[in-house]
Amino acid sequence: MFRRMKLVAALALVVMVLPAAAQAQTGFGVRGASLELSGDNVAMDTEIAYGAHVSVGFIPILKFQLGVEYLSGTATYSYGALDYTDDFTNIGVYADVRYPISLIPMFPLKPVVGGGLDLNLMSYLDEDSALGSSDPADYSRMGWHLMGGLMFDPPVVPFTVTAEYRTQSVSVADGDITIKGILVGLTFGF
Repeated sequence: MFRRMKLVAALALVVMVLPAAAQAQTGFGVRGASLELSGDNVAMDTEIAYGAHVSVGFIPILKFQLGVEYLSGTATYSYGALDYTDDFTNIGVYADVRYPISLIPMFPLKPVVGGGLDLNLMSYLDEDSALGSSDPADYSRMGWHLMGGLMFDPPVVPFTVTAEYRTQSVSVADGDITIKGILVGLTFGF
């Protein structure tokens, strides 16, 4: 008897919580990006980044998203007459708030804007082209980002597709680094 009461209580909780979670559009997903890096003394051509995210809607009009991305490529640093080429890696942890703008009720395509903070775990190996030396370095830096794009959120399917442009600023010892580009995400709701 006591076991049945626990089972009935658990099922009642699931029945009550699932519609609220669906309304808030809570979910997890994957993402990929085409990003480029630039700064006062550094440049990196467009590289592919990939990652994963968790999206939580506290209220239906705002979404909180926590994500992680991995970016790897070759960067070029210029200091006067010396040029360095680096094997550059960045693991970024992103936390942002997004606001999907509903222009027409129940229309699945919505503009979305947002911004937030990020933690960047950067690692690179300097290779001096003139002197033939190398200098490894690791940095952990906080930054901020802004984003804007479109969200395809059909009401009858359990996923959302987002395409956005993101610009990010990270302060390092010798200036600011800007990482910007196009990001595409797929979020599965539950």
